[in-house]
Amino acid sequence: MARYDFRFVVDGVDLDETAKAQIAAEVQKAGLAALQNVARLSNPVVVGHSNIKLRPEWLGIWVIHGPYADEIGQKINDIGFYQ
Repeated sequence: MARYDFRFVVDGVDLDETAKAQIAAEVQKAGLAALQNVARLSNPVVVGHSNIKLRPEWLGIWVIHGPYADEIGQKINDIGFYQ
């Protein structure tokens, strides 16, 4: 299974927590839109967030596709998270 890591880096600009969360959310939306246009994923599982207060070290998402996505999706459903 292939894994790719795309990053968006901003240097030299002071951003407050609200601005960082807004930028993270927009980058996530753009990345998912690009992935959908290129890869045409049938049933991906998307895990992540842009809530800096919840996990300040984690701005981003993981898109999981294929058999592992089915397994992870079932585990998420088993613990009570539904779409």
